[in-house]
Amino acid sequence: MKALCDEITRRFPEVRAMIHEVDDESAYLFMGYLAEWLCDARPEDVTPQILARVQEFALWCEEQPSGATAGDDALTILVVAFYEKLFSREHTRAILPRLIPKADFERNADYLKTWVGEENYSKASHYYAQTA
Repeated sequence: MKALCDEITRRFPEVRAMIHEVDDESAYLFMGYLAEWLCDARPEDVTPQILARVQEFALWCEEQPSGATAGDDALTILVVAFYEKLFSREHTRAILPRLIPKADFERNADYLKTWVGEENYSKASHYYAQTA
């Protein structure tokens, strides 16, 4: 998944400092760094420009061909190593409706509750209710 790692570092140069030489271009690690960078940002630093970059990147991931395994499937890596992490902070939960369509959020409720916790899912649901 070198292409995914390259895309992350190209679109988000802010993440480059988090990457270590021993990471060996692990797409899950790179995606995790992206999530960590966004989650650790101050809410006021998640500007409309950053959000647009994140949305464009998520769309790019969704448009990639399906991989043969979870290790080479950009959408799976996006969901597991990025979206799931965004449920952990209030300011990143607030942007979930701009990344995950409400129908997908609701359709995958059981999965999400299992992996992000019922409390985090419920807190994120609040932002989907505001967009209705």
